[in-house]
Amino acid sequence: MAYPEDLDAVISMVLMADPVSLSVVRQRFRRWLTTLRWPEQEIDDVVMAVNEAVTNAIEQIHPSEIGAEVRVAARQYAEPDGGRRVLVAVAGGKLWRPEAAGFRGQGLLMIHSCMDDVGVSREHDGITMMMTSAKVPPLTYEP
Repeated sequence: MAYPEDLDAVISMVLMADPVSLSVVRQRFRRWLTTLRWPEQEIDDVVMAVNEAVTNAIEQIHPSEIGAEVRVAARQYAEPDGGRRVLVAVAGGKLWRPEAAGFRGQGLLMIHSCMDDVGVSREHDGITMMMTSAKVPPLTYEP
């Protein structure tokens, strides 16, 4: 039987800024959330949001940035009432190209509908999107 302290509450990966990386991030996030015993519907929402955020990050990479990477990291955390959330960061792209940053479609709207909170910041080293999932129930254990 796994207890909360035994569960890997963090996931981190560095991906090539290539659309092929999308299947990798989807598979890893689905497996990670399943390990955390996340509810299936909420798994789907988080995976869809992360997939879209990584897609946007890849599209923001300028073609001249050969070997560019997208960084993805997430952690589970508990709220005072025991409810759980995941906080996800997706970072990549040093140049802001608004036409490729989700303004051409419904990507950002979809991310906002799948996550409770979404923020985008531009730093000197690139663009970062921070997303917080909906709260899910605490884990319960039966002896």
